[in-house]
Amino acid sequence: MGFVRADNVTATDVERGLAVALLSDIEAGARFMKCKGVPLPVALRVLLRPAQRRSDDWARDWVLH
Repeated sequence: MGFVRADNVTATDVERGLAVALLSDIEAGARFMKCKGVPLPVALRVLLRPAQRRSDDWARDWVLH
C-alpha cells in the first residue's frame, strides 16, 4: 500500500464511527472514534450535528438517537 494522508485515515475513521453511532448509539460511535484517535472536537461535531456535514456525506440525512 502506498502513502496515505493522515486526514484521509481520520476521515475514514470518522465515517466508520458515524456508522457505528447510526447502527448502535452515539456513545458507541464516540468510543470507536476515541479508540481510533479522532480529535474530540471533530467527533463531537460529527455526532452532535450530522446535518452540518458536507453535502456528499452518505449519512447527512440520518437522525441519531
